[in-house]
Amino acid sequence: IAGRRRVNATGTRKGITPDSLVPLDAPTQSRRYTTPSVTSRKELPAVFARKRARSQAFDEEEDELANDPAPGPNATEKEQIEWKRRQNTLAARKSRKRKLEHQQMLEKEVRELKTERDTWKTRTLTLQALLASHGVP
Repeated sequence: IAGRRRVNATGTRKGITPDSLVPLDAPTQSRRYTTPSVTSRKELPAVFARKRARSQAFDEEEDELANDPAPGPNATEKEQIEWKRRQNTLAARKSRKRKLEHQQMLEKEVRELKTERDTWKTRTLTLQALLASHGVP
């Protein structure tokens, strides 16, 4: 089975390093579709639609987190959507990098443990041979 290719997706790509991923400060691609998007069919994301409905229903202003560098209170809905999309993109990039670094750390640990196992195996075989040469069963 060692030489067979995996049929199922593993969620990882071989030969990629954290440095080869898209940098965090890289620009986010703008959304320009030639055909309708399959992933975002709505003009207004559900989060913003709910926020709008709630503020209209309760006649309250949109609450912003104080420590959140979100667009200002005068920002348009489009600017808020773009900002949220950018935040999501950055979070995804960070998550991919963390996942890759974690996987590489685990793979390195496996290699080290296999080396240690082989060392102990060799020592065991050597000592068993030494005992056998002295007539100890």
